[in-house]
Amino acid sequence: MIDIVNTIIVEENKILMLKRAFEPKNKLDLLGGFVDKGENIEAAAIREAKEESGFDIQLKEKLGVYPHQDPNKQFHVFIGEIISGELTSSEEGEPQWIPFEDLNKENLAFPNMHISVLNLFFNENGLGFKIIYP
Repeated sequence: MIDIVNTIIVEENKILMLKRAFEPKNKLDLLGGFVDKGENIEAAAIREAKEESGFDIQLKEKLGVYPHQDPNKQFHVFIGEIISGELTSSEEGEPQWIPFEDLNKENLAFPNMHISVLNLFFNENGLGFKIIYP
């Protein structure tokens, strides 16, 4: 099984997303990526968040493990918070704080996964927001 990590970081009704520099280009994605061989899942989530945002983070909890469209892959989604650092772009893309209400099917890189995971996060954390997906 190939493991992929994603981290949700939220501050003041905004979520930190990566505007991708590669396909699907210019779409919004959660911070994250592939777990390297021999790396544990939590360390991968922290590393990927730093590489893609410039922020050092700590993981607060694991939201869950979700299937990928490729049956040989799975997503591990964490909730994190910023410890230190400065918002910095990378070759992966440009990190941006996106207001919840600006999230929609058209601007998300992987809407099927993102919408279900983000709506679960919003609901479980009592944030009173839901991405509408017909």
